[in-house]
Amino acid sequence: MTTIVIPSLDPDGRLPAYCAALRAATDAPLVLVDDGSRPDLRPVFDECLRAVPGATLLRHERNRGKGAALKTAFAHVLSSSPGCTGCVTADADGQHAVRDVVECIRRLEASPRSLVLGCRRFTGPDVPWKSSFGNNWMRALFFAATGRRFLDTQTGLRGIPAGFMRELLGVPGDRFEFESDMLLRLGGWGLEQFEIETIYENGNKGTHFRPVKDSLSILSLVLRGGSARGGWKRFALFAAVSVASFCVDIGLFHVLHKVVFAAVEVGRLALSVGLARAVSLVFNYLCNRHVVFRDGEVRGGVEGRSFGRYLAVAAVVACGSWALTKGGVWLFPKVGATPVKAVADLFLFFASYALQRRFVFAARRPAG
Repeated sequence: MTTIVIPSLDPDGRLPAYCAALRAATDAPLVLVDDGSRPDLRPVFDECLRAVPGATLLRHERNRGKGAALKTAFAHVLSSSPGCTGCVTADADGQHAVRDVVECIRRLEASPRSLVLGCRRFTGPDVPWKSSFGNNWMRALFFAATGRRFLDTQTGLRGIPAGFMRELLGVPGDRFEFESDMLLRLGGWGLEQFEIETIYENGNKGTHFRPVKDSLSILSLVLRGGSARGGWKRFALFAAVSVASFCVDIGLFHVLHKVVFAAVEVGRLALSVGLARAVSLVFNYLCNRHVVFRDGEVRGGVEGRSFGRYLAVAAVVACGSWALTKGGVWLFPKVGATPVKAVADLFLFFASYALQRRFVFAARRPAG
């Protein structure tokens, strides 16, 4: 059995009709959470209960945030239905078509060990900036942090397995960042995504997402959650090693070019650049393996293989830098090559971190 959960703050008069439409389409139990709505709007929830006999209403006396509302619902569902498959969360502002909610239920029950995401498209003139802000560019950050490709990081239509709900009860965060942390903590749970109809009523004025404040909170969370074991510390170490490697590269190049190969007439520059880069690559690899990602390769017990993977990633990043810079200069000729390359390399810095954590130095479980 799967329960539909709808957290709500200051709903409008359409919520009862939406609840009634859900009941007409599925017999799944319905749990509403009034997250501290204005007292004059309480009759809206009463009308929902009349529209859906047997529905449950949970109430926060003050607004605590969407994350807190979801955790309140999770605790209720797990205690009242201990053998349930999980729950499907939907937004109260009518963004999620009834048929998509039903489809999310079907997919969760078919894959009870997977988080199911109903994903929107973020293209077209009808998409409000408040809804697209923080989605497209954050997908790259979530990929860097988790190695998973999420199509919609802020969707409220989610099918959540009961076991994962239980884990999420102990996760800190009470507002929109809770849903982002859910993705970062997915761990060994599966992931299934499907495209849903994108509905924006009145320019999506009903959303309580704060574009700047909430996006900054989510960005901070992504960076802190970039590693399940290291968080900020590991990411900071990776950045420090990258800076140190750059200094080794530049410093050694200077010594080679000005002193060691000063008398060489042919190939002096190539020798200096090549040898300095080779030494800095080895330095970067050793530091990342033994300092930044030490729990991965050491536990893996496979010597030598990670260096080949590291060189492959380095080659991909180098080619990516060239391609992105060339493409950026072609698209934005007035900007200039240096700013374009700086932006490209900043993106590739996060990509390199993700690839090294997930591909080069990934912790491998012992066989059996």
